[in-house]
Amino acid sequence: MAFASGITNEIGVVGSGEIIGSAGVVSSYNNFEEGLKGGLFAKFNAGVVELIDGTADPVVAGVVKREISSAMEDAGTFKADNTIMVDVVESGLITVEVIGGLTINKFDAIYAYNGATTADLGKVTNDATDAVLVDGYFYKEINPTTWIIRLK
Repeated sequence: MAFASGITNEIGVVGSGEIIGSAGVVSSYNNFEEGLKGGLFAKFNAGVVELIDGTADPVVAGVVKREISSAMEDAGTFKADNTIMVDVVESGLITVEVIGGLTINKFDAIYAYNGATTADLGKVTNDATDAVLVDGYFYKEINPTTWIIRLK
């Protein structure tokens, strides 16, 4: 890969669900709910990795890692007919989808949205309203709706 300059420590334009670096914990699950999407938080329920769906007090599993071979027509969601396993990032640096319109600062606390706005379920926010606190913080903005977070 050719670079326009000798400076290669900048993170390129990436979407949500990408692991940054190599340190961290990633678990693979073959028991998952269809519709999971890379870059969103998922919950763990009775041995199944599921979409965060507004249920009270979900157990946050981590951030779903994007699958580069996902069908584009499926908007990056996981389906049982073409996926046998999903990877969930439990600690480390990963890009995530953030609720639009927020004012976020580096080191703000992170929450997984779990409220009534269906389109935002599982997205990351710095607002505790209708959300579940996750052990970690915002690290670097990629664009207004994609941030790198650090999960502890």
